[in-house]
Amino acid sequence: MDFKTPEFSQKSAVDRFVREQDSCLCDQTFGNIFCWSAAFDVKLAVADGGFIVRWGRRCTVPIGENRKALLEQLLKAGETQFLGIDDRTKCWMEEAFPGQFSFTELRNNADYIYDRESLENLKGKKLASKRNHIHYFEEHFDWEVRSIDETNLEDVKAFNDEWCRKNHCHAEQSLEWEGCAVRRALHHYQKLDYRGIALYANGKICAFTCGESLGKEGFCVHVEKADSEIRGAYPMVNREFVKTLPPEIRWINREDDTGDEGLRKAKLSYRPAILLMKYKAEVIK
Repeated sequence: MDFKTPEFSQKSAVDRFVREQDSCLCDQTFGNIFCWSAAFDVKLAVADGGFIVRWGRRCTVPIGENRKALLEQLLKAGETQFLGIDDRTKCWMEEAFPGQFSFTELRNNADYIYDRESLENLKGKKLASKRNHIHYFEEHFDWEVRSIDETNLEDVKAFNDEWCRKNHCHAEQSLEWEGCAVRRALHHYQKLDYRGIALYANGKICAFTCGESLGKEGFCVHVEKADSEIRGAYPMVNREFVKTLPPEIRWINREDDTGDEGLRKAKLSYRPAILLMKYKAEVIK
């Protein structure tokens, strides 16, 4: 298989396979694969009837209509550990390759999936605090929302650089890796077919967010940054972005929490509809 650094010539094939399989995993989008290749040793192989990603020494389970034959090829080549596995893929592997794999749950990598309507309307007592922060923002700032495009992309990049400076990204490896991925996303924003918004307070950007379509009815939010000193900026940009998504989008994947307790608390506070568990698989010897 021809594994190589992800390039845009592979994008259309990856997009098609992810949509046809109706994947729910943000890990499998071309944007995620391409942007994180700036920080990690990521290789992508697009083959006849599917694609495979190599993250360091581990491969993902193939995606596409020819996935069984591709996984058989990987096994024959000596691959023994696999990633990119949710419950649906785990069930498929157990049926297609009975007794050949053991599975380990990866809670820190589980994706948070939300109903679009819930994020857009924030109804109910459990989301009252979100509404309160948004009301404060609306009452205390002259605000507006603009789509991210060529007219403000450079301003968004500048805001992101300032966010990294304030949050000392270079002092923490995980933030430095994320910073590389976000800068790559913004640099190739149009070619990645991303969509996003910038939130302005009193004429200045105070938050932005962006991502890409996922599966047939989903959307993956890859990036969300806000000035934490501006009360309500985070829930405001979250809500306003969901309002701009096409009507066919029914659910939102806001990715995992990487095991960070603060991030986990924040993502749970929005009451996810599904905690999409992920697994790693090993060949049973």
